[in-house]
Amino acid sequence: MKNTKPELGLGARCLWLLCRSIAILPYWAQYGCIAPFIYVVVRYLVGYRRGLILKQLSDSFPEKSREEIEGICNEFYRHFAEIIITTMSMAGITEEQRRDAVKFNIADHVRQTLKDRHVVILASHYGVWEYAQFVCLHLPGYCEIGAYHPLSNKAWDELFLHLRTFEDVIPVPSSRYLRYFIEHKESGVNGKPMLLGMASDQNAPPKGDVHWYNFLNRPTLFFEGGEQLATKFSLPVVYFSMKRKGAGRYECDVILVHDGQEPVEKHEITERYVRLLEQDIERDPARWMWSHRRWKYRPDPVTGEAVYYRKGV
Repeated sequence: MKNTKPELGLGARCLWLLCRSIAILPYWAQYGCIAPFIYVVVRYLVGYRRGLILKQLSDSFPEKSREEIEGICNEFYRHFAEIIITTMSMAGITEEQRRDAVKFNIADHVRQTLKDRHVVILASHYGVWEYAQFVCLHLPGYCEIGAYHPLSNKAWDELFLHLRTFEDVIPVPSSRYLRYFIEHKESGVNGKPMLLGMASDQNAPPKGDVHWYNFLNRPTLFFEGGEQLATKFSLPVVYFSMKRKGAGRYECDVILVHDGQEPVEKHEITERYVRLLEQDIERDPARWMWSHRRWKYRPDPVTGEAVYYRKGV
């Protein structure tokens, strides 16, 4: 059965038409005119979450001077403007444009390990994460199942579902993700093995026996659903390491984190992911989403339990 884009309500259709009006513009107009305009608005007119961004950068890189932190913050705003343009440009994007947007580097031994198996992708909000779904064009014969959190605004939720859905890409709500995998584990999706895409660097709520990872100079919680899925069903795990090559143009190294057979300790797969993500951020810090309030929880110094901080980060 062919996968089709979901229908749009009136509000979502108006938003899609706005996105489409950007998508049909030439590259130079998108990134040479509109992106700089958005940068000026979010940086100087709105100052979008500037205090939060500076605080999180300063805490993550205490060795950097105030001038360096300011520079990373300003570069982040330029990156943020590019993300807005890139996301809007997915309205009506062609297969050729998807191929041009990002180049995936997949080593032969990685292809061999993944061949004909369901695969867990531990992605992140680094670079242009929407491009992660284009990997199916470079791994033919797969269908990507992207985990997502539904938005409270119906029009925006419909829009993003529409933008993210392709013949070989199916967004599935996080609450239904495990059930969806189990339902299709034996037969696949339309007979194709699944690429199980998860952005594991979101602010994870503490549940049960939490585990803290040392990440960017402080204890941090991470979603561990990808690791749990991989260890329970013996699935290989890969990480996408993105590098910016130009405005709206990226290169992505597909790194094997776990082959699905190697014995590993609990939390080890997630630990490997955390270290790879941290390396990417340290290499080019402006490409991570610093405007997300990432450190809502901290461990209690006595009990180690997660404590919610209403103020600060």
